[in-house]
Amino acid sequence: MSSPTPSSSAPSDRSSGSSTRDADTSAPTTSDREDPSSPVDASVAHGAPPASITPGAPAAAPGAEGDVDAGPPARARGRGNWRSLLLSTAAVAALLFVIYAIVPRPDSVTQPPVDVTPVARQLQEESQTTVWIPQLGEPGKPWKATSVRHGTDPVSWYVGYTRTDDDSVFVAVQQIPADTPAEKAEAWRAEAVSNGREDGTSTVGGATWTRVTAGGDPARRGLVGTRGDMTTVVSGLADYATLEQVAGSLRPYGK
Repeated sequence: MSSPTPSSSAPSDRSSGSSTRDADTSAPTTSDREDPSSPVDASVAHGAPPASITPGAPAAAPGAEGDVDAGPPARARGRGNWRSLLLSTAAVAALLFVIYAIVPRPDSVTQPPVDVTPVARQLQEESQTTVWIPQLGEPGKPWKATSVRHGTDPVSWYVGYTRTDDDSVFVAVQQIPADTPAEKAEAWRAEAVSNGREDGTSTVGGATWTRVTAGGDPARRGLVGTRGDMTTVVSGLADYATLEQVAGSLRPYGK
């Protein structure tokens, strides 16, 4: 009786199992190499940069194809707009300056001389006396009548003159009939010379005039005298020589 021959299947199984384990560790399966459901590229997963992305370069916009010039940044365009606005404003300002420089402009608004004759005529008719008017040359050169008024209590008149070459000089001529009641005449005189005090005398055309000064800065001075039938005060912001010149120029109206 022959003895059973030993079976060689066990070693064969061990060898097969060893081969299977070696294959498992040396070659990954398809599911290990690539997972279709993962959004990350296999190369990125293994630490390598994607082939389509250059390190240091900006990523292309989604859906963009090829090299597309996106234009200058928005901030650069904003600076350009402000610069254009400033340049336009400067150009307009320069144009306005040139127009202002070449267009002639009057130094001041001047008024024509006042006509004093209507008031002088009215006073002469009411008082039945002769009114005396300064004769200072051609109107406005250099004296100009700037104001005139008629008073009723007492009957009187006032005319003011300025010098066109020196507007700091002002002279007024005031008159009332010599037969005005003394009380009213004295009050009128005090007001006409600003309640000034006597300051000597001046001689004008052979007649004596009383000097009056009210002081102040500049000083207000006056001359008080008689011309014909009129008590006359010549006063203002001027020296006595100027007041004497105006007083000496008085002439009867209408004669």
